[in-house]
Amino acid sequence: MVHFTCDLCGKDLAPTRESRYVVKMAVYAGFDPNEITEDDLDDDHMEAIAELLQREDGVPLEEVEVQQFQGFRFDLCSCCHEKFVKDPLGRDLARMLNFSKN
Repeated sequence: MVHFTCDLCGKDLAPTRESRYVVKMAVYAGFDPNEITEDDLDDDHMEAIAELLQREDGVPLEEVEVQQFQGFRFDLCSCCHEKFVKDPLGRDLARMLNFSKN
């Protein structure tokens, strides 16, 4: 039998005791296409591609993929689920932390 625990508080999520919520997140670079101009059409794109390939040479494929996309999956209990839905980025928690100005 598969055993689940809440990834935030560590509570046991046995199927008969409490609901389990799954949070899936994807992080990837945003792409905003620029407008194509006449100058763009005149550029030598093969030279630019060759430069990119030379720069990326020696970088493992896994590292390149990690830079472009990351996926996360978390199991949450009902209490942590409610907190997450109210403040998914943890902004309220960051505001509550007051550090001294030493």
